Amino acid sequence: MLVLYRRPGSPEGQEIEARLTELVLAHRVVAAHIPQPKLTEGDAEYEGADSIRRFLDGMEEELVMGRQFQSDACYLDPDNPDRCL
Repeated sequence: MLVLYRRPGSPEGQEIEARLTELVLAHRVVAAHIPQPKLTEGDAEYEGADSIRRFLDGMEEELVMGRQFQSDACYLDPDNPDRCL
């Protein structure tokens, strides 16, 4: 899960948080008194708004490609209509 550390009231932090929500990425936000926002994903760290934006741009490209070939269709099992095949 992505974790965004941001200073309360920071415009850059607000922008990054909005972008995470817009991309529908699982994340949590931690209020921290730090000079610049930081995003972590497991062992990887992205520090500063520009670094985080580049990371999110790459994530967006991957998500767009993946979502183009995904389907949200559910084909019901004729023997059990409460279950998707």
